[in-house]
Amino acid sequence: MLKTPLFWLRLIIIGMIVWLLSQVTSIYLPIILALIISFVLNSAVDFLMLLPTRWGKRKMPRSIAVLAAFGVSALAFTLAATFILFPFIQEFDKFVIDLPSLVRRIQSLFMAFEQQTTAMELPDNVRDLLNQGVANMASFSVEMARRIFNAVFGFASQVVELVVVPILTYYLLKDWRSMQSGFVNAFSAQYRQHLQSVISEMGSVISGYIRGQIVISIIMGLLVFSGMYILGVDYPLVLGLLATLTETIPIIGPIIGAIPAILLAYIASPALAFKVIIFYILIQQIENHLIVPNIMGHTIDLHPILVVISLLIGGHVYGVVGMMLAVPVTALLRVLIRHLWYYGER
Repeated sequence: MLKTPLFWLRLIIIGMIVWLLSQVTSIYLPIILALIISFVLNSAVDFLMLLPTRWGKRKMPRSIAVLAAFGVSALAFTLAATFILFPFIQEFDKFVIDLPSLVRRIQSLFMAFEQQTTAMELPDNVRDLLNQGVANMASFSVEMARRIFNAVFGFASQVVELVVVPILTYYLLKDWRSMQSGFVNAFSAQYRQHLQSVISEMGSVISGYIRGQIVISIIMGLLVFSGMYILGVDYPLVLGLLATLTETIPIIGPIIGAIPAILLAYIASPALAFKVIIFYILIQQIENHLIVPNIMGHTIDLHPILVVISLLIGGHVYGVVGMMLAVPVTALLRVLIRHLWYYGER
């Protein structure tokens, strides 16, 4: 069956849009942030719209509900900045000042470890492999932690791009349903119902993942901060924030967040480092068997092998940000491919 000129025109337009999007990667950050905030606040907006009806009054307009959700979020952010952000900045400044001496002490620890392994009666290849593995693990973890902090503060430094985030978020929350309908109606009637179901499923998957991941990250960050503070490890706020950020990277993220804490504890004493290791093992068990199943459930439902492969690909293409986005993007592709693969079958 020959394709009509309209088909080829649409194909050319889609190709031009894809090419244009590949050339303007700098706009992705505010759009991604606006989408994340929209998914987080959407439930709050829906709840605020239902409040007047429960009191027997007229339903609140969605635009007013969006502004009210913004106000509540601004208040929560102000409280968090007062009690968390400002103390963290002071502690982080101290950490930056102490960092050169900490690095030198960590290097001396590895030199002592290398001397101990040299004194042990081990084959040369085993000794070299052990020394290299420990050194690589430590350097990788410290470098990954540095990249995560640089990525976060790099986002904050892009003020011009971030200014449009509230505007994008407002219109996404206010007009998402009409935008979705307009996109669906651009296709033929025979595809609209199927396309609507695909978009709805993708939206529920990503919304559940984002909200669940934020809650889990905050819980784990608070647990790490509390544990490090009680155990007496230096820089508990920095370590708590690091745990919150690395928690967004599945499987390997908690390990990356634990190694700097273990190193800082080992500088103080090996006994403290042992306590920190036990603490991280315990909270990982709590996370895997209690927190994640009750909060995240089966929102993503990806096999661990697929998760690891997606992390490797995301890290290779976009670094730390790619690793953070790898799992939700893979979950969305899984939904899309499943619908396309079985399209037309009963």
